[in-house]
Amino acid sequence: MASAMLARGGAASTSYRVARSNGLSRSARPMVAARAAPAAKSYETVADIMTKGQQVFTCRPDDSVDKALELLVAHKITGLPVVDVNNVVVGVVSDFDLLALDTVGKTNDGPLFPPASETWQAFKAVRSALAKGTGKCVRDVMTRNAMSVTPDTNINEATSLLLKKRIRRLPVVDGNGRLVGLISRSNIIKVALELRKSGGGGGPSPTPSTK
Repeated sequence: MASAMLARGGAASTSYRVARSNGLSRSARPMVAARAAPAAKSYETVADIMTKGQQVFTCRPDDSVDKALELLVAHKITGLPVVDVNNVVVGVVSDFDLLALDTVGKTNDGPLFPPASETWQAFKAVRSALAKGTGKCVRDVMTRNAMSVTPDTNINEATSLLLKKRIRRLPVVDGNGRLVGLISRSNIIKVALELRKSGGGGGPSPTPSTK
């Protein structure tokens, strides 16, 4: 009888040890930790935030001014990279270039049309500028030798260029000058807002000092 009890006790003990080893006993093992939150995104280079693919709209040097303006209006943008048949960037063109708004006395950092507070004469001047573009090609008004960056350019460096040069966008090119993307003020603002909402982690690293 005692032998039978010992046998049953030994079997029970063995079963308990097996249960512990298989994680079947709640008291024998700590509770599994909650699933870790996904790591915050890291933004270091232009490649991490640039607009690319079919979202980048371009024009050719021989396109008409009207065609380029229609692109701006259709896609609600303010400028375009100008590329050749090999997709090499040869310039950039903005709404102000296309409208020749320098003849209206505007700077390159204002709105496309005058605000409502300005006189009707100002709007007539814009219409006149449009008329002056009739028959012209993009090559006649584009900015040549435009500044550009590469995909591995530090975000801080690209941001500094946009702000200091008072421009809205920069073409992103590869080693052969071919267009691979576009970085704009809106890209920078989008990332800044995302980082603020997430607590500020994962931001770009400071540009290394050259001093």
